[in-house]
This record gives sequence, C-alpha cells and structure tokens, in this order.
Amino acid sequence: MKVIRKKPLRMSYRVLLALVIAGVILIPLIPLAVKGAWTYTNKPEFCISCHAMKGEYRNWTHSSHRNWAGCTDCHAPQESVVTKLAGKTRDGIYHGYAYLLNKDPVLIRISKHGGDTVMSNCVRCHEQIVASILHNSERKCWECHRGIAHGY
Repeated sequence: MKVIRKKPLRMSYRVLLALVIAGVILIPLIPLAVKGAWTYTNKPEFCISCHAMKGEYRNWTHSSHRNWAGCTDCHAPQESVVTKLAGKTRDGIYHGYAYLLNKDPVLIRISKHGGDTVMSNCVRCHEQIVASILHNSERKCWECHRGIAHGY
C-alpha cells in the first residue's frame, strides 16, 4: 500500500506580507471606526433615521433639553461606558428588529425598563434640584413635568 504524504500547509511569503501590511494599516483604524460609530449613534438624528420618533424629535428640538441632552443622554444607562454600550446594544437590537419586521407600534410607549432608565437619568442630571423633593420613589418626574424633554 502506498502512503500519501501531504505537504504541510504553508503560506506564501506574498500572502503573509499582504496580511501583515493589511493588519498594520487596518488595526489602527479600528478605534477610529468604533469612535465614529459611537459618536454617530449618540446623535438624535440617528435615532429618528429609522425610528417612529419624528414627532418627539420635532418637539424635542423646541424644548429646553435640546441644548443639553440628546436621546441617549436620557434613554440610555449612564452609570459607565459598559452599561451605556450594553443599553444601546439592547435597544438597538430591539428597535432594529421592530423596524425591519415593520413591528414599530404607531403609538410608542416607554417600557418599564426604559422608564426606570429615564428616571435615573433625570435624577442624575437634576440631582441638586430633586434632592429635597424626591419623597415618593413610585412617582416619576414626567407625571408632573410631562412635556419638558419632548416639548409637548
């Protein structure tokens, strides 16, 4: 019986050189791409690009919050970069799924999780003001200040 020996897999020097050059050029660009994506997805214009939030966006542009807070400042967790990234990823997957499958509700209501996140961010930004008036943890800021952030 004849034994067939296979040659070990070897990469040609040209292929190896091309991979090294590509790595040297592309690897430093990864942080720039991540930073660009992070910055772009933090803009309100990104949120309304495929989202049924045109009315809220229009109203927000006339509110006092337009100078200080974008969508993710209120609607994404702010405890750390990791929690913000996790929140944006979670919401992005959900919203992307709803948009692609045409499951966006006509009338959008904030979820319990979303409401808790927004409430936490209201208190975070307005900490000095609310420190003495938050007596009932069941009450949400928007029960009294309904149209402040979105301007309606």
